[in-house]
Amino acid sequence: MGTVSRLGSVNAAIIALYFAPVWGGDGLRALISPFYGFEDQVQATAANYFRDLLELNLAALLRVSSILAGTKFVIAIGFLAYLIDFARSLVAGRGINRETRDGILVFAACALMFWAWPALMSGDPALIRLHATQFLLLLSPMIVIVFENQIEEMKAAPERPALPLAGEQAVALPA
Repeated sequence: MGTVSRLGSVNAAIIALYFAPVWGGDGLRALISPFYGFEDQVQATAANYFRDLLELNLAALLRVSSILAGTKFVIAIGFLAYLIDFARSLVAGRGINRETRDGILVFAACALMFWAWPALMSGDPALIRLHATQFLLLLSPMIVIVFENQIEEMKAAPERPALPLAGEQAVALPA
């Protein structure tokens, strides 16, 4: 548990402010739609790609569309949980739950590939731009968090004496 003001945590909260309503709305619309989300080009492209890939019938195609929509909705709820945890940490002055933050970022990046790969295969420039933008949004806090963790580990590690380079002899210090 670190301090709240860490740049990676704030960056993740800003990203969660985007993904929670956008993916939550997309997922919920597709779940309650009488057309199983096929009116949305992103959802339709992904579901049709998996139908072709797995040679599914119509009933299985509808299940795949519902699974994709449900996944998006669950990720949006995960981002909402992170936002609640982030707000709690600001009010209480404690650190955030890193497992929630890291888990939802990794889960969202992995799940994004279920929509990005079909978009890449379709060749639609608008879909490719959308998914590339979303992937870069997810990647930004991940990169910052990795560097923050490395800096934290370097500060916590005890300083070791320098080892001699190859071909050099170690000099013994007098006791």
